[in-house]
Amino acid sequence: MLRFLKTLLLFSKSDVVPILAPSLAVAMVLAGPTDFPAFLTGFLWLELHLLTFEIKNQITGLEEDRLSKPDRPIVAGRISPAAAEILYLCVGAISVLYSAYNRVLLCSTIYMAAIICYNEVGMSRNWFLKSFIGSLGYVCYCWGTTVIFDHGKPLSRISVLAVAISGLLHTTTGHAQDFRDRPGDAAIGRKTLPLLLPARVARWSLALLMSLWTVALIRLWAPPPAVSALLALLCCTSAAKFIRDHSVEADRNSYWFYNMWLITAHMLPVFARIAARRVVDPLSFFL
Repeated sequence: MLRFLKTLLLFSKSDVVPILAPSLAVAMVLAGPTDFPAFLTGFLWLELHLLTFEIKNQITGLEEDRLSKPDRPIVAGRISPAAAEILYLCVGAISVLYSAYNRVLLCSTIYMAAIICYNEVGMSRNWFLKSFIGSLGYVCYCWGTTVIFDHGKPLSRISVLAVAISGLLHTTTGHAQDFRDRPGDAAIGRKTLPLLLPARVARWSLALLMSLWTVALIRLWAPPPAVSALLALLCCTSAAKFIRDHSVEADRNSYWFYNMWLITAHMLPVFARIAARRVVDPLSFFL
């Protein structure tokens, strides 16, 4: 049993910082304070869906993992591809049933369709579709977890905006993760922006997008000056590190700072909730 639990942990351990933490942050910000049973239910729902994706993604990405992520359970020999396929079907079925029980079946259905498009259909090999479907998964994480934390209540207007922004953030800057994965992506023929574009163009464009998002999010959510300064500092640090050092090891470190920036960005809607009675509707930002 302990070996099996460790295998499950190894399937999804890389998701803790880039996906699990930001998704939980968004849900806690948008749903507000929740009780422990609701938090545990939402956390389990999120982890089941993450695990479903990771199992299938690692089944289809064996060659990539052998090169860049040899500690993952299938390539490490902890579980066979055939057994992993059975595990994928079981976890996926449990995820859907759990979603039906928690009244987020539509969210889960969209998510499962996205997994099929990403892995079985092979859309992850195209740089735009990879980012778009990845952002769709991100939206589902935030959507489902927020609804569960809020005891089944539908998303509010501000919540819909915040979740949509999460998707756009991932679509436009999510390729930050691809810089560290260049050797594996090149080995399986996956076309990502860091491989398609000249190195300096890819890195400077990421820095520009992060900077534009930082300015836009500060204007939209109007956080306190200290929080704005923190977001700007994390943006500059991550961007500068991506630009300065192009090694794979440095890109892993740069990606960590990117995730700290992303988590901070996802926390900003809390200030709209705090000041809801005296702040202009955030949607007016786009008018």
